[in-house]
Amino acid sequence: MESRALNDADKERKYEKILSTTLKLFKRERRLHTAAEICKEVKIAKGTLYLYFSTKEEIYMELLVRNFRRWHESVREHLLDRAPDAAGFILYLCRSLADFTDFVDLTALASVVLEENLPPEYVRVARQKNRQETRRTCQLIARSFPEWSEDFCELSLRRFYTYGIAYWKECFPSGPVVAALPAEYLDIEAQRSKFFNEILLMNHLIWGLQNKP
Repeated sequence: MESRALNDADKERKYEKILSTTLKLFKRERRLHTAAEICKEVKIAKGTLYLYFSTKEEIYMELLVRNFRRWHESVREHLLDRAPDAAGFILYLCRSLADFTDFVDLTALASVVLEENLPPEYVRVARQKNRQETRRTCQLIARSFPEWSEDFCELSLRRFYTYGIAYWKECFPSGPVVAALPAEYLDIEAQRSKFFNEILLMNHLIWGLQNKP
């Protein structure tokens, strides 16, 4: 039997447990789980879950916002820890997607699943948080590379999201999709090489580095 949350610390622990357990489920199967599946894994009643989140989509949107922030923090840390190097920065952006697959897969779900099933105000707040992270990162990129304006950085970063995440899902589909594919498609190393070569080429074009080695 689940214990009741008696104080703010207990409530915070339960809130975080719901999020961490849902992320663990998502990592395992790369799909949205039902409220019943989440409750079973967390070992709480469905009514308890709804004390913290109105819908399962809210749980996944919170996970997206957190992972979006973590990815941006990693990009900013990369810029702060190194001397400005545009080609090296683009290489880091492309490689980072493999290190932040939760960010990639959750972002891919955002507009087609999550936002369609959430109240407009909730979506607005989540988008505002993500926009703030993007703006902070673009300000730092522009300071690191004065030839790039903040507006250019924001446009380029949005192109990076759009192309990189869509192409990642093409090369590394979810489990159910993989199960339906022919065996010759399942060479992960070949797909990984294909992905990085293509996305690196496209980002040199996006960021105007096509004439640089």
